[in-house]
Amino acid sequence: MDLKKLSWSNDDYQKFLMELESLSDQKYRERAVKIVPTAYNVLGISMGELKKIGKEISQGSPDAFMEMAGIENYEVVIIQGFVLSNLKLSLPAFEDYCDAYLGKSNSWATCDMVVHFKQVQKFLPEFMTKIKEYLNSDNPWLQRSGLVFLLKFYNTAEYRNEMLDLTTNISSDDYYVQMAQTWLYAAVFPYDQDKIYQIIKHEPKSKVSKLTVRRIKSLRHTTNEEKDVLASLL
Repeated sequence: MDLKKLSWSNDDYQKFLMELESLSDQKYRERAVKIVPTAYNVLGISMGELKKIGKEISQGSPDAFMEMAGIENYEVVIIQGFVLSNLKLSLPAFEDYCDAYLGKSNSWATCDMVVHFKQVQKFLPEFMTKIKEYLNSDNPWLQRSGLVFLLKFYNTAEYRNEMLDLTTNISSDDYYVQMAQTWLYAAVFPYDQDKIYQIIKHEPKSKVSKLTVRRIKSLRHTTNEEKDVLASLL
């Protein structure tokens, strides 16, 4: 099927879904369902193949595809993320696409597709407002997406302090939100150890602090001295 189509009819989309199903791999599906808990049906197609499909669609009429695409399975949602990452958009249009896409998210994998949304780099100060909206949501998937946006695009000298302030203000019992906080703190550690020490010391018994210590200690660049300091904070 030619995915570089200039238009997408309902028949085209149905044929596309059938072709996706033909690419499914049972062994890959069995692995995927173990590591990606999702309410969507999982076909079992590699991320490399999904990225390739998304790129081909982006070379045709991606807007028409995005209007047609639904939530028939996990792979369709991931493909939409790859297509979105290739769109040239204004800030308002990009935010609308993000809202629509993340509204379909129900797993860490669909949340983490935002690492591919390179459009953020054009709108760093302006897009921070949208990130704050996600972080303040009651939806844990939106919270995780906001954190992943920060981790991917805002871990710089200009934004790092604000990023940490926003992250420490989140209090969530959701495991996937906590893990995003953990990875963010670990990513900041090489640049501002003292700040991360302070964050852990402030709430040494919290699950996020314990996960953060475990994560940083597991990194190759963490020295034995730093590991001792981290352990002493709990």
